[in-house]
Amino acid sequence: MEIEPNSIDHFKLYSQLELQEFADKFVFRSPESSTEGFSVSRYDGNIEKLNGDMSFGKPSKVSTIYGVAGTIRLLAGSYILLITSRKEVGNYLGFPIFCVMSMKFLSCNEASRHLTCQEKRDETYFMNLLTIVESTPGLYYSYETDITVNLQRRCNLAKGWMSKPVWKQADPRFVWNKNLLEELIENKLDGFIVPLLQGNILKFLSLLPCLPLFPSAFPPSLRICNS
Repeated sequence: MEIEPNSIDHFKLYSQLELQEFADKFVFRSPESSTEGFSVSRYDGNIEKLNGDMSFGKPSKVSTIYGVAGTIRLLAGSYILLITSRKEVGNYLGFPIFCVMSMKFLSCNEASRHLTCQEKRDETYFMNLLTIVESTPGLYYSYETDITVNLQRRCNLAKGWMSKPVWKQADPRFVWNKNLLEELIENKLDGFIVPLLQGNILKFLSLLPCLPLFPSAFPPSLRICNS
């Protein structure tokens, strides 16, 4: 079976999001479709999918992010992991691949004022651990295809596989943020779920028809040059 080419029938994530901040909630919308998005309560972190073109008034702040990497619940509430900057580093089967350059946890813990002194100390400890997560290196992803499944397995996948949400295409064994995505998956926010792969992207020598580096070392049909 052939690998499906880059075509219009593949699933695509929202590549840029507008983050609107209100007194009681954070709202995430896609500039590509204002009716698509979700809100997160600043008090308890509960997620709600937007119902059409909902209006919440004028936000106190609006910013641009490049994906939501998941959520985590601690004692005081939830924290949302945002991709705040990215860099395109190459392509895979014709689809752009990005490297996460920076991430940030957005706190939804207005309930922290009700914690005991010990719980506040514990919360501070966990928050310090979250800062380590924010600086995790070598995270890669694509808005248009999964990058956790190797080429050999892709060849054996059924036709139409790429029309599934990207998180459903992914091999969970290699999804760095698998556990962080659970709440987004439960709320069926497929267009916003970004599976991340931790690793490295290396540039290799390509087998192309050009002058041989060492004529005597290769058969006439094989030539090596830098891509």
